[in-house]
Amino acid sequence: MAGHHPISLRSTSLCLRQACTAQPTTRSFSSTTARRKNGPLPTFPPTSSPPLDALLSTFRTNVFLPSHLLSAQRALIYRRSQQHQLLGEDPITVSLPTTASSDSAEETFTLVPLDHLRDEPATAASFHALLALLRTKADWHILPSFLEGLKTSRRKLSPAMVEKMVRRAAAAGQMGVVGECARMVARTGVKVDNVGLAREVLWGTLQTVVLAGWTPKGTAVAAKQAEGMLVLMEDPAHVGGKRGAKGTDPRRAPEVVGVGMGLMALRAVKSGEGDVGAKVEKLARKMLDCWKHAELDVKEGSWWDANRALLMWAPVEVGIQSAMKVLGARTELGKRLGAVLKADVGPVVQKAKSILQRDGPTEGRRRGMVMYDELQKALV
Repeated sequence: MAGHHPISLRSTSLCLRQACTAQPTTRSFSSTTARRKNGPLPTFPPTSSPPLDALLSTFRTNVFLPSHLLSAQRALIYRRSQQHQLLGEDPITVSLPTTASSDSAEETFTLVPLDHLRDEPATAASFHALLALLRTKADWHILPSFLEGLKTSRRKLSPAMVEKMVRRAAAAGQMGVVGECARMVARTGVKVDNVGLAREVLWGTLQTVVLAGWTPKGTAVAAKQAEGMLVLMEDPAHVGGKRGAKGTDPRRAPEVVGVGMGLMALRAVKSGEGDVGAKVEKLARKMLDCWKHAELDVKEGSWWDANRALLMWAPVEVGIQSAMKVLGARTELGKRLGAVLKADVGPVVQKAKSILQRDGPTEGRRRGMVMYDELQKALV
């Protein structure tokens, strides 16, 4: 989106008006300190739709750019007592490095008055709009830069918004982008540090193989994604360090570890790769070690709770069945897996499915039932 003319902080239309007029003498000042602190300003390439381009342009100039300015520069654009300095005949400009510029090149911006309430879009509403506008693979790849801009400008996303981002990415077959955002946690702020988000991320890796039709290649990709996310959770930048209390630490959630185990086992079953057997064993033992934290209760008559339980445990049921094929049903570990399958997982899945079929809404299919039906194809 960078152009040859100085870019305004107000709007695209204002930028165009400025570009069509003769350029007056400008006053400029350096932003070396701001550059060191926040790095280059995100730059977004043209996307698949004008509304998405407009949203990105507004955030870049009205939200992200101010966070890269020095305190004196921000005072000029925000303080009414100083804004008159920006309205004279000599514009004040600032040059900054951007993600689209080389080490020696910078982009020049013309400072204009800004009002926090009038000119800065709301974070939550804008992020929901952004997710709805991401349609192509190229669109999705602007997400890490957008999240980096939000973090630099101290715009926080709620856990619910991040979980929605993961669901949308999974449905679009873009879990690779989610993994990229998580690996760039220091820049994007995307931490897989709670059970709710960890569940969504692992369910998202399942969606990868669902979209691939449960092919050996698709299963291998999904297993690698799941393995990578489980490794990231051990990073101090995500969870790491001291174990959290029951229900808060995703590394102690058997329904999270169980998805990784199941995908690794399905990879071995479908591709015949013998070298992943050790990984299946390691994840199976880890899942069983934290089984005491399993949330197996299903409220009778509550289709919502049944949907949640089916979504949680149907993947683990198939994962255990697949792991037993890899490890051997009569081995010590295979017997332990078989015991929890028979005593815990099988009954909770059947109970949840029964409640959902009996009491669930007549319109539309619930996520838990969709997941259950898709997982049956994995065993074919």
